[in-house]
Amino acid sequence: MTETSIDAGRRVTLMLGDGAMSALRWGGARTPPDLIFLHANGFNAEAYSPLLAPLGERAAVVALDMRGHGLSRLPTTPDSLTDWWPYARDLVAVLDQWVPKGAPPVVLAGHSMGGITAILAASRRPEAVRGVVLADPVLMPPMLRWALYMPWARARARQTPLASGALKRRAVFPSKAEALATYATRKAFSTWQPGFLEGYVEGGFVDDPDGVRLACAPEWEAANFAAHRHSSWSALARLAMPVRLFMAETGSTVSGGLARLASAAPKVEASMVPGTSHFIPMERPGVIRQALADMLDRTR
Repeated sequence: MTETSIDAGRRVTLMLGDGAMSALRWGGARTPPDLIFLHANGFNAEAYSPLLAPLGERAAVVALDMRGHGLSRLPTTPDSLTDWWPYARDLVAVLDQWVPKGAPPVVLAGHSMGGITAILAASRRPEAVRGVVLADPVLMPPMLRWALYMPWARARARQTPLASGALKRRAVFPSKAEALATYATRKAFSTWQPGFLEGYVEGGFVDDPDGVRLACAPEWEAANFAAHRHSSWSALARLAMPVRLFMAETGSTVSGGLARLASAAPKVEASMVPGTSHFIPMERPGVIRQALADMLDRTR
């Protein structure tokens, strides 16, 4: 493992079986860390710096650039992606490195796709995880999972507005400054608190002969939007450690809402955050940060 320093945290590189995973670290350099955070589809670790950096004053915090995102260099195959287990297997590999048998367990947390990654990995390695915090995880209707085993359904999933919209994203800009200026005019980012968009751009672009390009290729982002064969509801219901879940008031990706959660996973402590969209961590970072701090304290 090698480390270099950057303003948003210390950049960490972990070697997995098929490549290098990049991450940001705040606080102490303890292994295992106290908290591991996973980002949403198309995002990156640095996008959550304003949320996580203050926690570094009290805990060892790591945010991962997941496969196909940020500065990680792990292979992707969009055409064959059917579920989010590749991300969960990567996280399990990280846990195998950092939380060997007998080591103190960690808190896992994630936003959107990162939340599902945390759920799946915690279900596979429960002894390594002492608590889970989820910000609007993508808990899709169970029937969708079964439908996606049909070729026609998979093809249709790749044509949904989210997937087709991702494919149309502009991938190359002359500079990060121009990308930031362009994004700042878009309504989707208008509710974000200061610093999040800057982190999203800083950690989400890499050098390109024509300037900078999206680190998460549009084809990979689109493939993720259509890959839902993982059984997230059953994995969530199996978790025995404390789980805190926040869902958005508008446009939540928790299908069935609080009623479904109460029925399918009654041990999960769930609530809706008023006035939020799917981007809860960017809109109400204080709420999520306090929940992370509480989970760290509660599960010591």
